[in-house]
Amino acid sequence: MQTQNTVRRAHGMGAPAAATLLAAVGWVTALAQPEQWLAYHSGPEPKAYRWIELSTDAPEGVALPKLGSGAHYGQWANGFETGGGRWFALDRTRRSGPCDRLYFDTNGDGRLDDETPREATRRMDSMAYFEPIKLVFKTADGPISYHLVMRFYQSEEERARLLAGAAGWYEGRVTLAGKKRSVQLLDNTVNGTFDDTSESPSEADRITVDGEEDGFTRYLGRYLEVDGQLLRLEVARDGAFIKVAPAEGVVLGSVQVPDTISEFTAVGPSGHFIRKPDGGEFKLPVGKYRVNGWEVNRTDDRGAKWTLSGYSFGPTAQFEVRTDHTARVQAGEPVFPALQITEGKSDLAFSLRLVGPLGETLQILRGTERPRAPQLQVSGTGFSATRTFEYG
Repeated sequence: MQTQNTVRRAHGMGAPAAATLLAAVGWVTALAQPEQWLAYHSGPEPKAYRWIELSTDAPEGVALPKLGSGAHYGQWANGFETGGGRWFALDRTRRSGPCDRLYFDTNGDGRLDDETPREATRRMDSMAYFEPIKLVFKTADGPISYHLVMRFYQSEEERARLLAGAAGWYEGRVTLAGKKRSVQLLDNTVNGTFDDTSESPSEADRITVDGEEDGFTRYLGRYLEVDGQLLRLEVARDGAFIKVAPAEGVVLGSVQVPDTISEFTAVGPSGHFIRKPDGGEFKLPVGKYRVNGWEVNRTDDRGAKWTLSGYSFGPTAQFEVRTDHTARVQAGEPVFPALQITEGKSDLAFSLRLVGPLGETLQILRGTERPRAPQLQVSGTGFSATRTFEYG
């Protein structure tokens, strides 16, 4: 009603003032799109994982059940509660092997002595798997359900580790770029919320459009590109709905990469963008990003097509897009071999990987297959051996 009254008052204004006000009203209307609701689902297999640090020191101030001397403790941080997260403890039912009994603070009261222990449903020499834990968060909008999976790992040579998995997600059919599409929201950060954005892909949630095969998956941001259209995207913190509107008035900046780059991918709070540079140049919404991938395509003198691609980037691959200068990113070639040697009791193990200028890992394909693996020749006094590296 306030918007309608404002528009009516504009009729008595001069043309410039009325146009300015109507433009502002149009911007507000574009943002005030209706919620498109999604349904919550859960399953035994997580959609995303993250490691949680464990300690053998019992937490102070937490009421605990009776546990063995080999118990491990940890906290699962979530986006709905403060104070570090919910505590859990892992114990053994046998003298040796992995921890296969779990106490988790399901009700969020900060204690574990009132929790029913959960036994591992799958147990191996160094691993124990637990069924999804159903959690309920109390929020101002009502209770929110979430499912968490935990998997414990420990071998004789390694310290104990815990892998937490997001076993709940939201999905449904919504309208994107004028077409009904299937959408899934995935808690990639495994913290119970579905709206995280970041220039670090591991700290951003994901959205899948039209499935993995016929559609695409992107890390979340303020914008989402669908069929060449840039959309402004808003995701509910609990994942229950999304809001979508055409992105208008987006400020862009220029990015320069080597002209050998065929495809370039960047992730940041503004979104997840895939570009095919023209002469090494393209544009992105202003903001901070991290390189998420690149490709160089070539054809040899026999007509075979080769693809060199980079992935697994660290913080050194960050860059900022601004309006007052061109962001220059050194991606692609040159390629560096990195040889690692691990000394055992009676042998040496060699591993080889290709590294790009930003420290990323590289992959080379001839067509759709890997080329023949390189060989290593080792020689010394009275000794010579040649070995072929294996992929994996």
